[in-house]
Amino acid sequence: MLPAARRGYTRAMTSACLLARRPVLRGLVLAAVIGAIAFTLRTLVIEPASIAHACDPAPWHGACAARTALMRSFVHQEIGWAGLAAGVLATVLRGRRTAAAALALGAAGLVLYSHEPAAVGALLGLLVLVRASAHAPSTAISAA
Repeated sequence: MLPAARRGYTRAMTSACLLARRPVLRGLVLAAVIGAIAFTLRTLVIEPASIAHACDPAPWHGACAARTALMRSFVHQEIGWAGLAAGVLATVLRGRRTAAAALALGAAGLVLYSHEPAAVGALLGLLVLVRASAHAPSTAISAA
């Protein structure tokens, strides 16, 4: 059994580790939510043949305009390139918000047919978030 002072120090270290890793968890949750939204768009709006046939005669009218604009972004893999640009920017500037955006755009790009640049952007964003968490100042009080 640990003495009371040692147990308190251990609890303080555990909470400090959790606080230091919070940006990574926030980034991963954001990426999961954006990835789920992208997957829902893919399965309910992009892939069904009935929607494709309904939007075929007039692709830029009504609700079909949003579907057509999203599908146009697949041509040049724009979502993935945006994720890669955000990942490079986050790596250069070491910004947590930019890294979280890179991770989220990378998740969306992976689901929405932009695999290559999106994967690199997501990895760059995740590396910046993990590095920022590893170098976060410790809030634990040392037992002197």
